[in-house]
Amino acid sequence: MPLLIPRDDNDAIIQLVPPVAALARTLDTTISSATSVTLNAATTLIEVTALTQGIYMRYSAGASNSNFDEYIPANSTRHYVKPSGVTVVSFLEAAASATLIVIEK
Repeated sequence: MPLLIPRDDNDAIIQLVPPVAALARTLDTTISSATSVTLNAATTLIEVTALTQGIYMRYSAGASNSNFDEYIPANSTRHYVKPSGVTVVSFLEAAASATLIVIEK
C-alpha cells in the first residue's frame, strides 16, 4: 500500500504537525444541528476528531447527511489540508450525542 503524503497547491509536502501553535480550537459536545467554524486566515491544516459518533464535514456552511465532503468515523482523528478559498467548514453529527474537536494549524 503506497504512503500518501499531503501536498499543497505547489506540490510541496505539508507537515501533519506544523511547527507552530494551534491557531484556534473548537470543542462542541452537543452537535444537534450543523455547526459552522469560520477558519483563521492563516489556517493551512484542519485536524478533526470525532468522539462517540461519526461526523459529516463540508467545506462550506450547511453540512447534511446528504451533502458533505468528508466523513470522520467515531473515535478517530483526521487531518485535512484546507482547500484554497475555503473560509468556513461545517459539521453535522451522524447520530445523537456526537462530540467534535477541531484544531486549526
